Amino acid sequence: MKTLSRRVLSPIERGQVAVYTHASNACALVEAVRELGLELQISFCGESALAVPPGINKGAGLQEALLSLGLSPHEAVSIGSEANDHSLLGVSECAVAMADALPAINERAFFVTRGGAGTGVVELIEELVRDDLQAAKAWIPHDSLVLGFDGAGEAVCVPSYGDNILIAGPRGGGRSSYVFGFLERLIQKKYQPCVIDPTGEFEPREDMVRLGSRLRAPRASEVIAALADPSVKLVVNLAGLPPYEQPGFCSELFTALKGMRKRTGRPHWIVVAGAQHLWPAGGHTAAGIPSALGETLLLAENPGDVAPPILRQADVAVAVGPAPARTLVQLAKALDEAPPHLPLSAGQEDEVLAWFVTEGHWPMRLRISPGRSERLRRLPGHVEGDLGSGSFIFHGPERRLNLRAGNLSAFCQLAEGVDEQAWLFHLWNGDFSRWIRHVLRDDELAREVSAIECRYELPADDSRRRVLGAITHRYALPA
Repeated sequence: MKTLSRRVLSPIERGQVAVYTHASNACALVEAVRELGLELQISFCGESALAVPPGINKGAGLQEALLSLGLSPHEAVSIGSEANDHSLLGVSECAVAMADALPAINERAFFVTRGGAGTGVVELIEELVRDDLQAAKAWIPHDSLVLGFDGAGEAVCVPSYGDNILIAGPRGGGRSSYVFGFLERLIQKKYQPCVIDPTGEFEPREDMVRLGSRLRAPRASEVIAALADPSVKLVVNLAGLPPYEQPGFCSELFTALKGMRKRTGRPHWIVVAGAQHLWPAGGHTAAGIPSALGETLLLAENPGDVAPPILRQADVAVAVGPAPARTLVQLAKALDEAPPHLPLSAGQEDEVLAWFVTEGHWPMRLRISPGRSERLRRLPGHVEGDLGSGSFIFHGPERRLNLRAGNLSAFCQLAEGVDEQAWLFHLWNGDFSRWIRHVLRDDELAREVSAIECRYELPADDSRRRVLGAITHRYALPA
């Protein structure tokens, strides 16, 4: 304070962690920090310049507050107008700017209030109380979840909240792989899942917590207590309950989960691994069936084995396995609906049929991208094996080269040493993303590499580093 006082004539204020003065004294503030050798950052708020320790900002404060309240950033709506509000808006699910906000704040906000300063805050609160921002829902870009990729390689998504999804198909037909990929995408976006496993056969990820066993059934209160931490990803094992007791327990559990969701918005997604066990067709009363699921992933072998009141809540149906069209026909029959118009060709191993039931769209064939665990399982073939005729050939613009990469490891090694002219030739022709999409059949990585291929302004070394970095990160290869 003494050093700063010598440099600044106007008043200087000091809080517990911050020192601030008029913005016109910002240069003097920076010089004082440099002279003292302090590790502080300078930020601005209106007509004030602040010196604060690194990592101390509104966003960090919001994260601490959410943690103490048992909430996650997905439940947060923030409003700001000044330069020091960037971190706050970045943490929140829905970022709002006031009418008199800085242009940079307006650019990152999902929508702008009609009023400024205090009136804008009142306006936002009134909309939250009135309809939970439903009127602004179209403006908020939902953090969507990928179902698969269409024939053009474009991602087909569902909103991260609001829909229910049915995934149906026989055992061993790829259903588990598809579910694990969906779960992985949920967890990557920091959504909290709660898996309900009636049979005890669901194999959890390494970072998931299992509650219950074949010897001991969990209590609903234990489930709610475990989910109080937003970072917990829970599997509720009901194998310790006799089958005839499971529906009653789930009725109690869903009531408790509904109350928790009303308070905290979590768990964000419920996964029912075997909907036919909890709500069998013809063996359940309407009183035991949840009237509104919401953000629920239903797994079933045969849709006809699930109670129709549950099936009718599915907004999207994804059929996996060797005969996905037949699975959707079974669903239509269970719903007493006319069978949808279905693709005639047989399904492939990495394809599913997605039917957007509530939107009335015809089923579409989607290519799926395997989750990280599935990609790691495939490593011997893609990384160390021999792709044969699917190998990538570095030949350059005049075909003077003939460098064959029979797998991903060889591709990365050759790409490191190939000359700049050959690298840019293949890059700008889109050869890398084409090979990844059609040979490795990894649409997500292909899209990432394709975006790099379109960056013609990048130097060769920079684009090479980005492409190889994307590959090594996605497949956990040594850098």
